[in-house]
Amino acid sequence: MPTFYLDDNPIEFEPGEKVLAAALRSGFHIPHYCYHPALSIVATCRMCLVDVVDMGNGRPAPKLMTSCSMDPADGMKIETKNEKVKEARELVMEFLLVNHPLDCPICDQAGECTLQDFSFEYGSGSSEMEYSKRVYGWRDIGTFVMLERNRCIHCTRCHRFTTEVTGTHEFGTFNRSHQLTVDTFTDRPMTNKFQGNMADICPVGCITEREFRFKRRAWKLQKTNSICTHCSTGCNITVEQDQNTVFRLKPRENQEVNQWWMCDDGRVSLRQFNNKKNRIMQPMGRVQGTLVKASWEQIYEAIKDKVKQLAVKKDEVVAITDTHASNEELFLLKKLLHDVFSSEHVFFPLRLWAQPDSPNFIDTLITTDKSPNTAGAIALGIKGNEDDSALKQVLSEKTKLAFVLGNPLGKESEIYDLVSKADLIICIGTVLNEWAERADVLLPGSTPVEKEGTFINKNHRVQKINAAVKAPRHAKADWLILQELIQSLGKQSTFQSTSEIFNSLATTLETFQGLTFEDVGDLGCSLPAT
Repeated sequence: MPTFYLDDNPIEFEPGEKVLAAALRSGFHIPHYCYHPALSIVATCRMCLVDVVDMGNGRPAPKLMTSCSMDPADGMKIETKNEKVKEARELVMEFLLVNHPLDCPICDQAGECTLQDFSFEYGSGSSEMEYSKRVYGWRDIGTFVMLERNRCIHCTRCHRFTTEVTGTHEFGTFNRSHQLTVDTFTDRPMTNKFQGNMADICPVGCITEREFRFKRRAWKLQKTNSICTHCSTGCNITVEQDQNTVFRLKPRENQEVNQWWMCDDGRVSLRQFNNKKNRIMQPMGRVQGTLVKASWEQIYEAIKDKVKQLAVKKDEVVAITDTHASNEELFLLKKLLHDVFSSEHVFFPLRLWAQPDSPNFIDTLITTDKSPNTAGAIALGIKGNEDDSALKQVLSEKTKLAFVLGNPLGKESEIYDLVSKADLIICIGTVLNEWAERADVLLPGSTPVEKEGTFINKNHRVQKINAAVKAPRHAKADWLILQELIQSLGKQSTFQSTSEIFNSLATTLETFQGLTFEDVGDLGCSLPAT
């Protein structure tokens, strides 16, 4: 491959690749504001200026060049740290700060603001400006983000995002020169489902999320790599929390899944993780029609005695799960019924789903399948059909014992009525819902931000969630509850972690053959069978 030299460091580049892109890919930092790999190149901020001392033909460039728009040449030599470049960066920083307010103490971007970082690293610390700063009025631009135009440095990332990525053309730049501003068109607030991405790519505090506004300082947030469980796309995200409360879900780059983006609905799904009002906080059993609290030991002993008393046969037990359960949980649910009762009656609600047919990649992130692991349930051999006829057939016969994992089937009353005829209903979940009203036993599980596990998205990619916050004191990971149920009912199961369970199911099931938990990694991997 052809090579250019950046401060004497050789960097290989591909045809069509710009100097800045090649440098960033190779781990070398050149400051920039307007450049983003998903957007067109405009070279407006001028922060990425570099000095080309040899254009590859022995002659220097006549002036400093913007590295984001410059094509490298074989043998080209570039300097980014000499006095000429240093002076240019100081002048650019002074110009960008001419009208920028000193809002850092109240700005949500403080702590992750590149204007702050570059001011410290590349700024001169002085300014020749002696007149009042330009001040814009406040504008309400949409349902999800806030606009503080006084802070704008005119990088135009937001304008290019709505033009090139979402294709909605609802945001733009207006006026010229000193009065240049960004805004929505008059009386046309933003309504697209990807507004939060504008806050992500804004390098300053001009565009911020309403949901996060004035909640926490960015440097207090602890970040954990995970995936969004709001739908079957499985966007890669970071879960950002402080003091065991989730404050933000932010997209994490994965070119095979969501590139740099996620939808606004996925962002606000964090509300369910902070819900404590109807959370199942500890095990409960129904005594004379009323649910009463008990210890885990008491609950397991009561379940053991009741199952023994009922003398449950394999055709008299059924398990129903939603597809918010991880692969490991579904595997252990099947193991519970198979090892203890020799039954294969494990069902999930299979539903048809669709997504927009759009030339814009970002639109394909939204699907009608609002569960993260439908493909996983199918790959694990869990039974399901669109009208639930197989489940109804099993339930129409005598059912003595029913296990319910999560919140399957929504508000379909016919299934509730059929399951309610069982002598013992054991529910594993996180919140009080319609199943809890019918349950004889409630076992408190964990939300996706409180546990580890794997899911398979709509494109058959295996991906991993990680524990970002601690579950309530008496709650447990769902896989651990299922394993303890197996043990309390007299069968052996000795998994110590989700990685052990995954490796076991990968050797057991043909669809996972050859995979290991380490193969999944932070970016996931394709399911071998596909």
